[in-house]
Amino acid sequence: MTGFPSIANHVWKGGCYAADLDLAAEIAAASPFEDVRGHFALHQPEGERHLFARDPLGVDKLFFTLDRDGGVDVSNFLFDLIARGHSVDHIWSVPSGHWMELDADQEVLRLERYAHLFDGPADAEPHARVRAALDATFARLRDATRGRSLYVTLSGGLDSTTIATLARAHLGDFTAVTFKVDDGAARGQEKDDLYYASLVAEELGVPLLTVEVDAERLADYLDVALVYGQDWRDFNVHCALVNAALGEAIQARSTADDAHRPLVLTGDTMNELVADYSPVSYRGRTYYDLPDLPMDRVRRILVGGLDAGDREVGVFAHYGVDAIQPYALCAEAYTSLPAEWLSDPTVKQDLVRRVMGDMIPTPIYERPKVRAQVASSEEVGGTLAALVDRGIDQPRLTERFAELAGATTTQLGRLIRGGFYRFTTTFPERP
Repeated sequence: MTGFPSIANHVWKGGCYAADLDLAAEIAAASPFEDVRGHFALHQPEGERHLFARDPLGVDKLFFTLDRDGGVDVSNFLFDLIARGHSVDHIWSVPSGHWMELDADQEVLRLERYAHLFDGPADAEPHARVRAALDATFARLRDATRGRSLYVTLSGGLDSTTIATLARAHLGDFTAVTFKVDDGAARGQEKDDLYYASLVAEELGVPLLTVEVDAERLADYLDVALVYGQDWRDFNVHCALVNAALGEAIQARSTADDAHRPLVLTGDTMNELVADYSPVSYRGRTYYDLPDLPMDRVRRILVGGLDAGDREVGVFAHYGVDAIQPYALCAEAYTSLPAEWLSDPTVKQDLVRRVMGDMIPTPIYERPKVRAQVASSEEVGGTLAALVDRGIDQPRLTERFAELAGATTTQLGRLIRGGFYRFTTTFPERP
């Protein structure tokens, strides 16, 4: 975590891949960011005037703070700013889907939302729109992936299998990568993530890199998951642990002769876009519970909550690996799903069948829903069980993050609220 940006921006304007944007010109446009897609956290200083913008779902993170001398310090990583002497209480985020103008001399701040993911009408027959959006997304990805070592995370579920299948069709060769916790238990012929990932990789004709981590060693990744995952909430930490192990394995395959950083495509964000989450019970406790609200409201909360937590991009970046989430690049197609669909537990399976047809192997459609952190539909395992069995529960995760940040748990409670990092609509007080 040095300098800014410390993660890669992936920006498409008018369908063309670009490393950056002219924020002054974009903000001055009649409809700012109308033809912009991507994962980005942008900062453009112009003397005492600073311009910022963040992608619609907040996939890339963007923090800023003021120093006593009037300067503005910016980073993709909260812990960068902490390491440079700033208190957690004086660090702010640029919220997802917004652009911001800050004038440090005049002490003026302007924050404007440009993203309107849920403002469009519902589409009663969204299947063609979703498929067109996915195909357009992968067509754009050709420029971003050209000449790079390409990986696709693969758990053998519908989300990752769809991404892997479209990557094979549009982008060609890649290496699939999957994760397994070795807890020493003998399970015979259990059909877990590895079983289904192997099936899909064989069907697609791509190599599969299996990253197997001993349950006792999993906690070795905990500080990486907390610092670079930028969150202490158990769901995101459990996800980040998987990606830490995958990132380390991909890094180990890279060499100094590689012209570009490796790139990984993931199936993340689909569950938020269709509100496909359910609680998990383990050792008498319930994990990953959801509020008892109408599913359309739950979907909005889940999608908005992507603002906080860096379980993918930040963690992979620590290992020198860039990450792209294709579902996040075509989120509007999924947010057009009618609200009444969301209460149907088969909505995702039905949608994928209509969108992908027989491109997805039948056993994947028939597989029961499994959380990536649990690994199997037959019993709870994965990162959740590995941590809980070793006493690393939510209070411990919170305490450890606070220790690393030099903060109190009360301060953390002010940093993330309602799924969003703290932001401000007025010029913040200097420390």
